Amino acid sequence: MKTDLNRFLQSVDQVEEKEVEWLVPHWIPKGGITLLVGDGGVGKTSIWCYLLARISANYSTMLDDDAYIRSECPGVVATLDLKNNLLYEKGPNRTCLYFSKEDSTAKRLKKTLDRYDAYMPEICTVDIEHIAGLHFCSPDLEKMIESRRPAVCVFDPIQAFFPPGASMTSRQHTRRALNHLVELSMQYNLAFLLVCHTNKKRTDDWRQRLTGSADLADIARSVIFTSYTEIMSDHRIRYLSNEKNSYAPLQSTVLYTMEAGGVIRFAGMSDRRFADFACDPPFASSAARQRSMKDLCVDAILSLLQERKEIPVQELTDLLSAEDFSPKVINTAKAELVARGQALRERRSVPKPDGTGTSVQWFIHLPDVPASSDAERMQPSGLSESSGSFSQEVPENG
Repeated sequence: MKTDLNRFLQSVDQVEEKEVEWLVPHWIPKGGITLLVGDGGVGKTSIWCYLLARISANYSTMLDDDAYIRSECPGVVATLDLKNNLLYEKGPNRTCLYFSKEDSTAKRLKKTLDRYDAYMPEICTVDIEHIAGLHFCSPDLEKMIESRRPAVCVFDPIQAFFPPGASMTSRQHTRRALNHLVELSMQYNLAFLLVCHTNKKRTDDWRQRLTGSADLADIARSVIFTSYTEIMSDHRIRYLSNEKNSYAPLQSTVLYTMEAGGVIRFAGMSDRRFADFACDPPFASSAARQRSMKDLCVDAILSLLQERKEIPVQELTDLLSAEDFSPKVINTAKAELVARGQALRERRSVPKPDGTGTSVQWFIHLPDVPASSDAERMQPSGLSESSGSFSQEVPENG
């Protein structure tokens, strides 16, 4: 049934202005999406665990202004004393929801949250062994949000929660998936924090370092990068840089350290941003920058497989191409991983998106990931993989 938009038409002078509500003042707004972006291994998981722990316990974070006291903010959660006809404010909503396909709560994340003094009753999740079918457009997602009414919902990493068949390199697919999150964020007044990996492009333009469609940066209301500073010798100083902010001026960069045991410590402020740190000579001349494109591509494939466990070859090629790897480099890297036994390939008969039948596609996966139970495993003898390349799709009568 179509909505009659004419009944919502009004002149702008009739629109009531509203102040932006913040999960973390001037860094993470409610009613929208925030991206937390960084290279693998820089501590993105520790950062969001730190934020959720502090929010759940009503403690200040290192991103808060000195004058901001979280526990004294206006109450948005209250209890009603019917006997005495009184309303008691309990302070800001501190319920947190997160979903991780990289780490187990039982084995790692609970310890990390506890390290930052989290108030566990206010933090909810579905642990990694039960999360396989969850994605951004799942009906179950809205049910959980409606049930718990969280102030923030984290997805780590973003790649692992795209709907089946959707590609991060497609602007249309990205819009369709994330627009659903935007609708939920406005309907339930929560912040979505999506954890993103960077690609291997050698640039100081933060937009080009985002893995996936450029629409990711456009849809997000705030973008935060984290990495190491120019002090590369011991990797002690890291930064959080606010690269995009739709509702406030860009915030000063926060410096922090990761102490023994993984404890995050505030280490000061800086006027420098991602582009400044990316162009530092020590960073530009580091060993990681001097590695061959093939080695970087191998690392990128393994990183994606560790997140997703298995990927259609066409989607893998699209993601790697978006990171400026050439077809020759991609094919060489895939062939090397297969030759070393670090990845396996197989072709399967899978349903077509339009439901008109099946098609045969190549998949690449980690050695310990079995074939999907609903897919027909097929021998690769009928397809050519010369020079390490993979066929993307063949007719059913192949």
